[in-house]
Amino acid sequence: MTIPTSNAQPKHHARWRAWPATPLVASLVVLAVLALGLILWGANALYQEREQRQRHQIERELQAISQLQARSVAEWRERRMSDAMALTDDSLFAQAVARWFATQGQEPDTDILGRLRSLQERARYTAVYLVDPEGALRLTPGDSAQGRLHAPELLALHRALSQAQPVMLEPRQDDFFAFPFFGLMVPIFDGITPLGAVWLVSDVRTSLYPLLEQWPTPSRSAESAIVQRDGNEVRFVSPLRHYSNAPQSLRLPMSHSDDPAVQAATGVRGIIYGRDYRGQDVLAMVSAVPDSPWFMVSKIDVAEAFTDMRVREWLMLSLPISLGLLIMGSFAVFWQRRAWQRERTLKTDLQRNMRWLESAQKAAAVGYFAYDAAEESFFMSGMACTIFGVAQGTSLSRRQWMDMLHPDERAKTLEVHTRAMTERTALRTQYRIRRTSDRHVRWVEVWAEYDGNSEQGDLVRMIGTVQDITDRKQAEEKLATYRAALEAQVRQDPLTQIANRLALDEAVATEWTRAMRSGAPLSVLMIDVDHFKAYNDHYGHVAGDLCLQRVAQALSLAMGRTGDLVARYGGEEFAVLLPDTDISQATVIGQRLCEAVRALNIEHLAAHGRLQLTVSIGAASALPAFTAAPGLLHAIHPASARDAARHLFEQADSALYGAKQSGRDQVLSFTPDGQAPTFAPAPSAP
Repeated sequence: MTIPTSNAQPKHHARWRAWPATPLVASLVVLAVLALGLILWGANALYQEREQRQRHQIERELQAISQLQARSVAEWRERRMSDAMALTDDSLFAQAVARWFATQGQEPDTDILGRLRSLQERARYTAVYLVDPEGALRLTPGDSAQGRLHAPELLALHRALSQAQPVMLEPRQDDFFAFPFFGLMVPIFDGITPLGAVWLVSDVRTSLYPLLEQWPTPSRSAESAIVQRDGNEVRFVSPLRHYSNAPQSLRLPMSHSDDPAVQAATGVRGIIYGRDYRGQDVLAMVSAVPDSPWFMVSKIDVAEAFTDMRVREWLMLSLPISLGLLIMGSFAVFWQRRAWQRERTLKTDLQRNMRWLESAQKAAAVGYFAYDAAEESFFMSGMACTIFGVAQGTSLSRRQWMDMLHPDERAKTLEVHTRAMTERTALRTQYRIRRTSDRHVRWVEVWAEYDGNSEQGDLVRMIGTVQDITDRKQAEEKLATYRAALEAQVRQDPLTQIANRLALDEAVATEWTRAMRSGAPLSVLMIDVDHFKAYNDHYGHVAGDLCLQRVAQALSLAMGRTGDLVARYGGEEFAVLLPDTDISQATVIGQRLCEAVRALNIEHLAAHGRLQLTVSIGAASALPAFTAAPGLLHAIHPASARDAARHLFEQADSALYGAKQSGRDQVLSFTPDGQAPTFAPAPSAP
């Protein structure tokens, strides 16, 4: 509707008079366009910043998962190599094998079978074979060994004998076993004479693959895989979520440079954006598995990782855009001079924008507010009122807002607000509140800017957004709890609920380093339940598990110091780490542990002359600190703490073997020269 005019004037003159201040209107239009451009630029910058922060969070979570799984796989390989090195260095076992090979046709030595059976049960190997230098299977616990090694294992046997080192065979599947298996060829020498090797076989379906199946949060596409470069191809060592037969049939040529598995084989590490074997865009983390040719590739589809985040961010960013549109609409209403019909139309548009704004706030759980510093009161949108638990349209005072703050965070929150007001800086903070309506504790995130009077320099108002982030905080806490539980789980034996081999290895490394600094002795006890296989055969495996649990509890209760560690070494073997303890003290403690087990009065009618369950203990001690006297050096120099600790456990295991040979139910110290050996770091090069 136009303003009425004289009939003598053309219509365009009437339209001209409807906007008498043409230069002013043009200036206002230019300012409005600049304001809208500034709002859109600011909204885009805010979106980019929040998207980058969210992206970094997702990448950090993926990195933590990949590194944890890579460390678990590395520890799995290390434990098996440790078993192999202990067997290689076992001179008594080598002598027994040499005697048996020299007496062809006689019954196998019980010591050999016992050692192989103990290794198989303790480390849970699927099969253990004694093979001769020509690759013939000679002996295995509980069954007759027949046949010869296949070509890959025969090649590994020759390498192991020529290098005098254990050789790992990568997981594969053939007609020898009906399952994918991991092999380890351990050479056996009588002095410098090669006797053959022990072939350790592990079913990777139950020992390796479960390490990759756990994912901390529900996901439809996330998966982890072990890959290895094989010439001009990349081979998958483990099965895939979307390709279960990957280890047998899936190989990728090196020309597939977009695939994270191929990039891992070329030396790329860290976060990768690429395209996987399915042709899907993925976010991946590549980690090298230490001391192995393997690489860990943990990935998730980009669509799953970022789609929900982008929708949420765009909904949140709609708030400042809507505010800008609202301000511009109000500005236009103030200056327009058209007829009532145009004003009504504009008012309708503004109402529609407000409804859209409220809908956007509800979808994103984001509300906006304005704080008047002079009145010390808050004006809040409907969604902001819902978040704080106050009635719609409520004007919240500063005192009422302070009363909502959680007591544990009130001082810190007020300090952050005061500093932002004083320094005229943007406010970015998270804190807890107690809602007025139900007193429930909720987490909120506040983003605000302070607007000041340019002439007086006084603070006038603060405008910003508030978002309920309680669900996000709870998800973060669940993830942290899962990580802590996972870390604890991998260091606890599931049967006996005491420390496992991994926790023992970590404690040994820590205590060895501490002993190097302090000069205190370090001792270990190796404990084996006497005739445990006979106990299992006579009473059943359920009773055997209960027996191990009671023995573990008795050993733990018998230890009197907080710094000592009782761990399950494997099978029916336990180990005790004794910091600041010499060999004589360790022997006394070992005798106390023997008595504690005997005090259980566990019936054992199959114990070859005994009526109750007993244990045999081997003790060894070392002095890691370097000590020397004029003309005399009282130390050997291990290459590293790991090698020195392994040597100490070998001594304890040797003493344990002697205790069992000399009658069991006793403690025997490792004293080859009448004195406990000591260790020291090698002197540094001049």
